[in-house]
Amino acid sequence: MTNPKDWQAGVTGRVAEAVRRFREERGMSAQDVAAACAKLGYPIARNVIANLENGRRSSVDVAEVLVLAKVLDVPPVVFLVPLGEVGEVELLPGLMYSTGEALQWVCGEQPFDHEPTNDLELRFSAIRNYSETLRGLQKTISSSEEFRRKVATARDPQTREANVKLVNQFDEIIGDYSQDVQDQRSTMRRKGITPPALPSELAYLDLSHHDDWGHVSKETPDESGSQPAADEEI
Repeated sequence: MTNPKDWQAGVTGRVAEAVRRFREERGMSAQDVAAACAKLGYPIARNVIANLENGRRSSVDVAEVLVLAKVLDVPPVVFLVPLGEVGEVELLPGLMYSTGEALQWVCGEQPFDHEPTNDLELRFSAIRNYSETLRGLQKTISSSEEFRRKVATARDPQTREANVKLVNQFDEIIGDYSQDVQDQRSTMRRKGITPPALPSELAYLDLSHHDDWGHVSKETPDESGSQPAADEEI
């Protein structure tokens, strides 16, 4: 049976190796990382980081993992699961799992050795599906905004007309996504699940009444020859 302290040291070693690798890839010194941690609101001294990387620390706490992940711009899971570095990992004392299985478990995508409670499974599924819908909405909004800018700068009527059609198509998709987001948030609340906070620019989706997305008007150039700009308000 694996010695608990040996397993703990192994986990700490994986974190230390990941911190060193990502720090060097980003061209940061230990002092740079320490300064960024302090700026983030959770100081981790340079010597603490150096001791971690050099194997002089036997443990690392969750707060440090989260702050270091943010500073190094990586998801926290890469500190626990060395993706692409090894084929399997001792994620729990004496229990080896493939890095794929370990990743799924840490990210809540697959249970280990037992089925979760129905309530837990429901929460994971609801929030995961909702997050995918929200990402789709955000990507579509970004695309719509890109083509709105093209409408505003188009020099010829044909190009503008084509971009106007694309904007209107994106806006219809945005309307569908917005309704899906609202429906999923309502369903979660009915089931006793608190929905994730909305980004500030989408806070209107939690209001009972909000304006629909407007389509870009198909106006023609005015007498001066200038093109009317697409509505930039989303």
